[in-house]
Amino acid sequence: MLDPTQLFTYESPTDQRAVHAGTLLVTLGSYLDAGHTQHLIDDHLLNTLPNHSLGRFDTDQVFDYAGHRPHVTFDHDHFTAFQAPEIVLHHVTDAEGHPFLLLTGPEPALQWERMAAAIEHVITQFGVQQTVLVHAFPAPTPHTRPVLITNFASDPSLVPVRSGLPASFEMSSSFDTLLTIRLGEKNHPVIGMSAHVPHYLTGVDYPEAAIALIKSVAETASIAIPLGELPQQAQVTRAQIDAQIGENNDLMTTIEAMEQHYDALLRDRGLPIKPEDLPTADEIGAELENYLRHLDEGKDESGPEPLAQPPDDQPTD
Repeated sequence: MLDPTQLFTYESPTDQRAVHAGTLLVTLGSYLDAGHTQHLIDDHLLNTLPNHSLGRFDTDQVFDYAGHRPHVTFDHDHFTAFQAPEIVLHHVTDAEGHPFLLLTGPEPALQWERMAAAIEHVITQFGVQQTVLVHAFPAPTPHTRPVLITNFASDPSLVPVRSGLPASFEMSSSFDTLLTIRLGEKNHPVIGMSAHVPHYLTGVDYPEAAIALIKSVAETASIAIPLGELPQQAQVTRAQIDAQIGENNDLMTTIEAMEQHYDALLRDRGLPIKPEDLPTADEIGAELENYLRHLDEGKDESGPEPLAQPPDDQPTD
């Protein structure tokens, strides 16, 4: 392995000795940012809380340009404004004045082991005591119910009982999966939170998922994060979704079935339920595995088509 410490460059000037933060929050993109959840969280945190950049990872070493082509502007007869991807470590201060670190950017596509080792080196330098990973995946869940959060961790004792998935199965890996394993091997606590986003809303902004994850992070890591305008954005999005769904009888029928499934799954996580009404672990796991298997395509091919992006109220130039 190439030297992992060479992947990270500190901003100048940065006094490493003066930076201390108990928590690292990781929002690195996964192979599918369902509901644009990670983007919404990044945008919210960096625009509502005091922050500055501590340093950057060498994205050119780990990013797949051909697989995820960055945007560029063509202006009449020349190219301009190439949007270079960046993996940035931010120092953020929460609403009560406590610091934490935030790692943002695209998912590394190359040199996963080296990148995981580089992150482990950085959190050791800054004395980070726990790492929290957040992301979202498309699931057979309705938008008419609160967003479910599935937890995972480097050590099962770190997450609440019955907060994971009720089944075991193989799935395609992501970088944060490897990061969880490698940091756990170094006895560094890692807690992951995955929001269940309705699969028919995978490609649109879904603030409800961002809100659910922010609340979960705040509770788990004791970070004070105000919700700001996210609840208002969620209300607008909900109204737009309801308006579109009201015109699709097939989707309404599917959502009703998912509501029944959701209620059973929720009761399975702690509320009383008659055994005959509850799907088995194999049934729930098989359905979730089916959706996870189609993450690379961005939708469940057997289900209804995802909704279109809700129209922006403001015209653009």
